Amino acid sequence: MTSMQLIRLFLLIVGTGTVNASAIAHQSAYATTTSLTSTAQTTSVVNADLSQAQSPPSESNVLRETKKLVPMLGKSETKNYIILSDASPTDITTIGSLLEATFKKYLDVCNILGWQLKPLRHKLVAVVFRDQQDYKEFATKNDKLDKAWAVGYYMPQADRLVLYKSENGDDIKRVMNQIRAQGREVQKAEHSQQATGHALQSNPNLSNTKKQLLAEQDRIHDFAKGSFVSTVVHEAAHQLFFHTDVQRSGASYPLWLAEGLATNFETEQTDIEFGYQVDNWRRRESFKLAYEKDNLISLQIFLLIERLPNGSDATEATGYFYAQAYALTNWLLRERPTELRLYLESLRDGSFAVAQDRQKNFEAIFGPVARLERNWVRYEGRRQKEFLTSPFAKSVLAKMPTAAKTIPADTAKSDIPQPNTAPNQSSTTTLETTTQSGSQSAPVPPK
Repeated sequence: MTSMQLIRLFLLIVGTGTVNASAIAHQSAYATTTSLTSTAQTTSVVNADLSQAQSPPSESNVLRETKKLVPMLGKSETKNYIILSDASPTDITTIGSLLEATFKKYLDVCNILGWQLKPLRHKLVAVVFRDQQDYKEFATKNDKLDKAWAVGYYMPQADRLVLYKSENGDDIKRVMNQIRAQGREVQKAEHSQQATGHALQSNPNLSNTKKQLLAEQDRIHDFAKGSFVSTVVHEAAHQLFFHTDVQRSGASYPLWLAEGLATNFETEQTDIEFGYQVDNWRRRESFKLAYEKDNLISLQIFLLIERLPNGSDATEATGYFYAQAYALTNWLLRERPTELRLYLESLRDGSFAVAQDRQKNFEAIFGPVARLERNWVRYEGRRQKEFLTSPFAKSVLAKMPTAAKTIPADTAKSDIPQPNTAPNQSSTTTLETTTQSGSQSAPVPPK
């Protein structure tokens, strides 16, 4: 695998492997519950108290059981997390900072959307291995997962994060070794020149090759570091959903929604603004590749997917699934918060627990899937006009009702909020308006 192939692979699957394991193994055991945007000021006081609260208890059954499995790993603590690891002190400090930054951002997002949270029952547990091989052995033996292709995962039943430092991964080491080997060949060529009396005549080709190799090393290192940060944040978000009662164990959740929500927390740098209000450039780039290659899936099918394809040939399809889940969920977070709240609450309390009724239950809240799909396509078209020329968008809009087709798309008010803005309380920019969007007339799901 060349370095550029590795970069393209990361672009497609960063974050997907980490989530895919739990999604496949546990059939989408993730969920989120939201409240009305208008209640954010009320609930923000409660959530703000969580950020100021004392550290939760360190001891827990999760910690005791996990320590039995990895007695050789050292223990480190932050305010809200316990990290069991054999990584360097510097790496452990960095990981602790990433986890705490995710916790803070999670609370910020909950305040904006009005999600009502419960305090952590105990400090959350993360297991971080220095080497990929130790990580794979742990995943296979203790969690019965083949995780050779992922940077990490979250196990709802075991209630722990499991990761390894991606810079130490087999693919990264292999590519770095190839680059170093090429560097040694360049050095040999330089020494050969010097031996033949050409020391004062620099070879521009050799100089350019050296610069390219150094640049490639830096690029691979940055990609590995970015993918690791994104993975930590993504999986930490899943864990926080669970512990704050946004998610409930044992409930049945659509795969697109659970993973889409987590992708909206992903970032490569936690010291800058991130969250659903800021575009996740990797997911956006993957989404663009998906529609350019005509790999987006009709929502009639997409909303019902319960299991992702497995195997080495499924990497690209998995990446595209996560990209589409990200884009759709990002739109719902920004423009359909009321319906999203109703839908998620119904999933949590079990009203919509039967997977066979996914579409019927979805339409009870959001209205007909075809109409929602057209509104979403037009939204994405306003973000990027070339999207409207994709086969997916053309197919969706070709089914548009005649009355709606007569309204010019560019007359609609933009419904794309700028970064760092709260979601609209009601949906404002659709060519097919719905009384459900952000209004008190939204239907109450059946109990």
